[in-house]
Amino acid sequence: MGRPCPILGTAVYLDCLDCDDKQCKKQYKYKRVVIGIDQSYNNTGISIAADGKLVKVRSLQLDTYKTNSDKRRALSNTLSGLLRAVCPKAKSVVCIIERIRLRSQGFLNIDYIKSIGALNSIIVDMCHEHCVPVYSVDTRCWKAQVIGTSKPMANKYGVPEEKWPTVRWLIKQGWEDSILIPIEGRKTKGTFVRDGQKYMYNNDAADSAGIAMFGFIGDQDKLQEER
Repeated sequence: MGRPCPILGTAVYLDCLDCDDKQCKKQYKYKRVVIGIDQSYNNTGISIAADGKLVKVRSLQLDTYKTNSDKRRALSNTLSGLLRAVCPKAKSVVCIIERIRLRSQGFLNIDYIKSIGALNSIIVDMCHEHCVPVYSVDTRCWKAQVIGTSKPMANKYGVPEEKWPTVRWLIKQGWEDSILIPIEGRKTKGTFVRDGQKYMYNNDAADSAGIAMFGFIGDQDKLQEER
């Protein structure tokens, strides 16, 4: 009889008898952790939800790297460090990413599909090294079930209309400080001014937070395992 093992992957009964680590008997800080990733070559959002609550909302800025290969390597290194820190603290860890959109505005973008597919492969491979399964969810699905709507919404903060509902939801959850970015220089697109300081909202981090929470409040039958 096999069971998931943080050391061996799927262990057999005799492996368990010989195991000195006995991590399956360990008392963990969390029962279940979900890592939500909004993957992008510009700014990849990475958030963590534990036992139904958000505990970390952040993103990895990738547009400073010259090549996509460098960006994938940076994401791999970041994810490796994250998994090493999170896995020992939780009895169960899963990762959820956004499913690749095959069509955008009615068009089939082969270059986009290839590039995001390569990025997804990095995520899947790194997670599997740590015995963490990866699932994907449709964008409209997680937005409808977590945020309450997948429809665009106008706003006064320069946030793209399709992103604003998620940003607004996260602000209401008390996470504004994690997605509020001070802006210096002449950049005006997507920015707003508050008390004389220019800011913008990190909508990629906000999306990853919604994806992470889908692992607890969304319909799990809508998840598709990525291998």
